[in-house]
Amino acid sequence: MGKQIEEFEPFGARHLGVFKVGNLVSWSVLGRTTGYKEYGYIVKIYNELKSTGRSFIFARVRKTNGSTENFMLHEIQKES
Repeated sequence: MGKQIEEFEPFGARHLGVFKVGNLVSWSVLGRTTGYKEYGYIVKIYNELKSTGRSFIFARVRKTNGSTENFMLHEIQKES
């Protein structure tokens, strides 16, 4: 059985050791050709408390078109 999550541990905290600001990351886009990925780099990693009372770890990613998008850490893959 997996590691027991403590009440105070934010969702996604186990991925904090993998990602850091400046990492090149990728993610798959639903509805696109299989194997299609988009790329960007992490500009910020932050913790957000949701209305449910649970904390989540997010990465703000600058995409190749210059826009930014927020992803939960489990949604992205480290490329470098």
